[in-house]
Amino acid sequence: MKWARLLALAFGVIGLAPASAPAAPLSMSQRVRAEIMPSFEAMQAAANVHDADAHVAFFARDPNVIFVAGDHRIVGWRAILDQQRKWWPDGRIRAGGEPPYKLVEGPDFIVLDPRAALLSFILDAPKTNPDGTRIDRTLAVSQLWRKRPEGWRVIYAHESSTVKSAAP
Repeated sequence: MKWARLLALAFGVIGLAPASAPAAPLSMSQRVRAEIMPSFEAMQAAANVHDADAHVAFFARDPNVIFVAGDHRIVGWRAILDQQRKWWPDGRIRAGGEPPYKLVEGPDFIVLDPRAALLSFILDAPKTNPDGTRIDRTLAVSQLWRKRPEGWRVIYAHESSTVKSAAP
């Protein structure tokens, strides 16, 4: 009888213990990813409403930051903002109704050290031109993020596009 009470007590104590063990500390890669993802998601949200100012705010405010998009090589934060405003005039989204950018792969992270990471991702980026022509295209994007005093910022980005189809 004594053993039965001891077993009952032991199982009762085990039942009061936490259901899971304490979480293991994050690895450096997990920590860097967790730090960057909110900014990455906010940057994509800004792109989907064509808010050039909010989107470019995630680039380093630096005269040496570089953004290569297709055959455009843009150097300097102010130049990137000016070009983005030309591509997204007045924040307007052209006809078509769907979000301009849909993440289809990634982002994949290569963490270089606790203060630098390379992200790559693929976006569907359909576009309707002012004349009504629809272009289905895919964008492949690579971004080098650097941890700076103001937070994680893009210091280099490259974007290339592939046209899948164009229809009137």
